[in-house]
This record gives sequence, C-alpha cells and structure tokens, in this order.
Amino acid sequence: MRGHLPEMKVKMKLIDQITIYENPNPLLVSRQAIFPGVVELPDGQLMAMFAIGQAFDSADQLMHVSKSSDYGRSWSSPRPIHNHHYEPFQQSESFKPLLLNNGILLAVGYVFVRPDAETPIVHPDTFKTLALKNMITNSSDNGQTWKLPRQIDIKGVPLELSGPCIQLASGRIIGAASPFHLNKTGHSGWIIFSDDAGEHWAKLSEFFKSENGEVAAWECRLIEMEPDQIAVVFWAYDTLNQRNLTNHIVFSNDGGKHFSPAVDTYINAQASNLMWLGGDELLTIHSHRETPVGLKVRRVDISGRRFSILEEIDLFSDDKLGSNSEDIRKQFGSLKFGQPSLLRLTNGEVLATCWAFENYQHVIKGFFLEL
Repeated sequence: MRGHLPEMKVKMKLIDQITIYENPNPLLVSRQAIFPGVVELPDGQLMAMFAIGQAFDSADQLMHVSKSSDYGRSWSSPRPIHNHHYEPFQQSESFKPLLLNNGILLAVGYVFVRPDAETPIVHPDTFKTLALKNMITNSSDNGQTWKLPRQIDIKGVPLELSGPCIQLASGRIIGAASPFHLNKTGHSGWIIFSDDAGEHWAKLSEFFKSENGEVAAWECRLIEMEPDQIAVVFWAYDTLNQRNLTNHIVFSNDGGKHFSPAVDTYINAQASNLMWLGGDELLTIHSHRETPVGLKVRRVDISGRRFSILEEIDLFSDDKLGSNSEDIRKQFGSLKFGQPSLLRLTNGEVLATCWAFENYQHVIKGFFLEL
C-alpha cells in the first residue's frame, strides 16, 4: 500500500541555499568535490568533510575539511586531512565523520587502490571493481589534525561504507554497509560494530538479504531513535535485471542485532538519508535520478513500522540531472548528484547537504529547512 496520506499539508519551508564548496579557479585547475558529511562540533562550529580530486572518479581524491561558524552560511577554504602519499599505488578516499561522546572525531569509510590514473573503478566489460579497503582515521582537536588513515578488516570483506557510523546511547558504534561487488548474486546489508571507540570492528548482523541475494542494499544510512531502536534506509538495486527498486527501510529494537522484514517506502529513489524527529516521525531525503528527477525531503510517520508520507518538499527538480540506468556501470558513471544528508542545527534549522554537478563542476551544496 502506497505510503502517502491524502491532502498533504506542507509546513516545511526551504528558506535558503548555498554552495559550501566549488572550485574557485576552474580556468586554472580542476578541483571536483563529492561525497560530503557534516557534523556539529563541541564548540558550536560545523565541520564538513568531502573528497576533492581532478575528476569524479579520479585516483587523486583525498578528504578535505571545511568549517563554518555561522550555522553553515559561510565556510572556510577546505584543507586536506593529511599530506601522506600512498605507496606503491594511489588510494582514492571516501570517509564520513562522526563526533563521539568523548569529543573525538571518528571518520570511517573506504579507499579504492588505484594502479594508475586511467584505470576505472569498474571494468567496462567484466564489471569487476578495483580493490577496496575499509579505513578509519580520527581527530582529537576538533578536526584540525587527523591521524594517518589505517585499514580495518571485517571478515575479510570489502564494504561499501559510504555513510557515517552512529554511536548508540549504550556507547557502541555501529555502521551499515553492504559487501561491495557487482556480481549477480551474493548481496546483503551488514551491520558492523565497535565497542572500543573504533579501534576494532566486527560484523553484528545482516539487516537485509533478498531470497536469492540478487538485491543489493547500497548507500545505507542509519539512525538510533529511542535507545536501541534502529532504522536503516537503503538504495535497493536488482542486479539480475539491472534495475533500480524503490527505497526500503528496516527496523531493529535491539541495537541492530535483529531486524524486521524490509518495508517498501514506494519512493522511486536511490541514495537517501534520514533523521529522527521524535516519537514516530522521521525526516528523510531522497535522490531521485529517474524521471521525475530531483532531491526531495519528506516528513514520514513510521508508527506501526509502516512508512506513511506526511509532507514533502523539493530542494531541486531538473530532469537534466538524471542518470543512465541501462546498467549499473553506466549508472555509476553518469551520476550528477547524490549522498544527501540531514543535520538539525542548534538554531532550529535543518541543514541538508549533497554533492551535485553544477556549471560543469562537482560542488558541495547546502539547503536550509524550516520545519
């Protein structure tokens, strides 16, 4: 049953939008910015972390941080989190930050090992991918300096850990990810955890697995609502039939150890994210890359573990930003926006962020919402 309620009354307002980062010298150098994550620091500043490289899939992508002292209206020039040169091969980075209860910033994600500058991440004929390594780094001074990223291993499986981890009320850190490959079967969604502030990691559970393992759970994002009540939203992709499915969401009442069956949101979108509003309401954000194309935010009722849309608003809508969904390689290669997120600010506004292709540049966008 479709999740809309009749005669939606829209209370949400888009009150402002900015560009957090765009290349200031596009005639001189290529600096493409993608994959942002934003956290609020103990001193009240916001910190954005995102990758900058010569191109969307370039081998030289490294993580940078930028800060704001005015609730996200203006941002400092981005700085790389390290100046290390990976050997013997370059490694293109993608990390997302999390502020731990002890004030430490923990960034978790992955790198692709790049044998040279012109080998693509996905082979055009075999669909095999380059080697992926999961990595972490941390900062104890509000993101001014960062430790050298180091590899973490979870059962020897490379995971598409593209979203931030979360810290539960219990202190445990958990993340949602899927084993990253483009095979026709063997797909599932994992919950991983650490009980020692990110030093050691293990697999906790599987939050989703289709009957034959043919449905991939990509771009997973998770939140804790009440203590140990977890929700995970994900981009469901049918690898056998090479087609996008609607976003699905799963729920756990025991900190992610077990999950109820996936709930269909009936939202035809790919990369998505979510934020708890209290009670049985969520705020969700969805990248719609098939017509009608755009970035939408929705207020949702999840009482009874259903998914009913209360209201929705467009952050932007433009069919020219759609992707080629003929197969997953072409879809990955034609993305023009994605990895949206939501953050409630201390001034009461909600900051939504994403990366987007705008004026022939990959930039980091910010949108301010009033609920």
